[in-house]
Amino acid sequence: MTGPTLIPRKAIFGNPTRLEPLISPDGRCIAFIAPKDDVLNIWVAPVVDPKNAKCITNDTKRGITQYGWTYNNQIVYTMDKNGDEGMSFYWKIHLANIETAEERNLTPFDGTTTIPLHFSPSHPNKMVIMMNKRDPTVFDLYHVDLTTAELELIETNTGNFSGWHCADDLKAHFAVQEQPDGGKILFRKNKNTGKWDPCVTWDFSDAVSEFHSLNSDGTKAYILDCRGRDNKALVEIDLMSEDKDAFRLLAESPNTADIKGLVKDPRTGSPIAFSAEYTTTKWYVLDAAYKKDFEYLEEKFVGEISVGSQSLDNTKWIITQSTASGIQYHIYDRGTTSTTFLFHSHDELLQYTLNNMHPVVIKSRDGQDLISYLTIPDHLEDTERSGRPIQPIPLILCVHGGPWDRDSFGFRPAHQWLSNRGFAVLSVNYRSSIGFGKTFVELGNRQWSKNMHTDLIDAVEWAITEGIAIREKVAIYGGSYGGYAVLAGLTFTPDVFCCGVDLVGPSNLASFVENIPPYWSSMSQTLILRLGGDPKTEEGRKFLLECSPLTHVDKIKKPLLIGQGANDPRVKQAESDQIVEAMIARNIPVGYVCTPMRVMDSLALPIGSHSMQLLRSF
Repeated sequence: MTGPTLIPRKAIFGNPTRLEPLISPDGRCIAFIAPKDDVLNIWVAPVVDPKNAKCITNDTKRGITQYGWTYNNQIVYTMDKNGDEGMSFYWKIHLANIETAEERNLTPFDGTTTIPLHFSPSHPNKMVIMMNKRDPTVFDLYHVDLTTAELELIETNTGNFSGWHCADDLKAHFAVQEQPDGGKILFRKNKNTGKWDPCVTWDFSDAVSEFHSLNSDGTKAYILDCRGRDNKALVEIDLMSEDKDAFRLLAESPNTADIKGLVKDPRTGSPIAFSAEYTTTKWYVLDAAYKKDFEYLEEKFVGEISVGSQSLDNTKWIITQSTASGIQYHIYDRGTTSTTFLFHSHDELLQYTLNNMHPVVIKSRDGQDLISYLTIPDHLEDTERSGRPIQPIPLILCVHGGPWDRDSFGFRPAHQWLSNRGFAVLSVNYRSSIGFGKTFVELGNRQWSKNMHTDLIDAVEWAITEGIAIREKVAIYGGSYGGYAVLAGLTFTPDVFCCGVDLVGPSNLASFVENIPPYWSSMSQTLILRLGGDPKTEEGRKFLLECSPLTHVDKIKKPLLIGQGANDPRVKQAESDQIVEAMIARNIPVGYVCTPMRVMDSLALPIGSHSMQLLRSF
């Protein structure tokens, strides 16, 4: 049987053709990310003529991946340097004029992290930012004048707050404080005293709850709350009420998933629809005035859809459509109930056949539902068994990072790259993954190398039993926690996998915790409680080392490739160096690629080629 044309690695992992379009507040322009001289920059075009775009930034190094419109029709974008996320250049905020392409660094301070927080149509020439210039462990709030670039300190973080929330008056109304017991408290600023008063207390089990946003005039706040329930629900707080318990349930997910996303009216800030994702994403309308909009979009598009941005008058939306075959962007005109195709994210992929993704639910050994995604080469699919090959084939278990993240349905470059080369690819939402309720997250507490890992082993056994995988040809591949899972797979279960590719995986959980970035300090206790041990205590350090692949390095007997970003601030280079050194000391072969870039961003670089070479050899 003839296989499909081999897709070049760069076509999948290289720069997109165009990405992440955002419509301007006045609805007249769109901005998007696209290469200029092979480096990602920001381009702007008229909505009526998207092909007539001009580049307004001139980055020649790492590329720009995060940006937004201001309400005075300029572009704000953020950049780090060499993947360091905070060594000296993390999230410097830049302003670009769409008419003159003049650029300005708004926060040119070494040793600081700066993050855009809020823009307001009521104050179009200002924005609010978070910056840790005064103290690297906490973020203060500043006004930035978008005309003069002047900074004004508006909130000093004396409460060790981990997050701030503003309304369109550009004032802080709420702040979040992490607690030593792993819980967190939502504080509300008292208008009369100026003090921060406790508003909502979430204990450790409810700490996956989160503040979402305020409405435009600051009279209502919206939280995603799991107190008294397993899944996050949408709850409204009436800020004009004298009743401190003025909470109103607006919506609960109709399936066993958390509420994931909100679409809000850009003028009022009121929620109009929400999404929930179990195996795939479903949208649910809160405001009946928008019922026909979502009915039209769901009928018009297959795959996962989301509202990427809206014009201020809410007449035009950017729609993102993600399928296994790629990402497409459209403009939706609410006035005419019609869509106009904008562009595909990767034009080069249009000439190739991409493979379908199949959502599957796998039972763990203790009865948990593991929402997973399987991709096999379509030309090998059994016509009588959807999503199953005609005979077992080599399998790559692709483990997501976090671990407090999740895998989702849609375009996954790694799935396409590997399945195009004849592999089955399986991604598993193991316990600790978010989106499936607080109990599922809690089931992962103290379970690194334990039940979190057995979920992955159970998924492998399922794939073998289903006739998908060849037992002797199952590889494991992942980054961040997924990289840890690779190392755990080759140390704790050395006979399950034929080889592994670890990207920035912690090898020593004690040193990993001891070296977290300073701006994670407010969340460090939660991390320790989730992991199950504090390296400052004898008992905690012992537990963390027992769960560390480095401790069991002598058990490695299958080929391993490690990729590391030299400037990665979360998983430091020492995490990879120490296990490589331990393997060399024991005469255990290992491949090691260290790059200045963040490895999670660099699969189109040599690490990707080395990964493919190792996986294909087995």
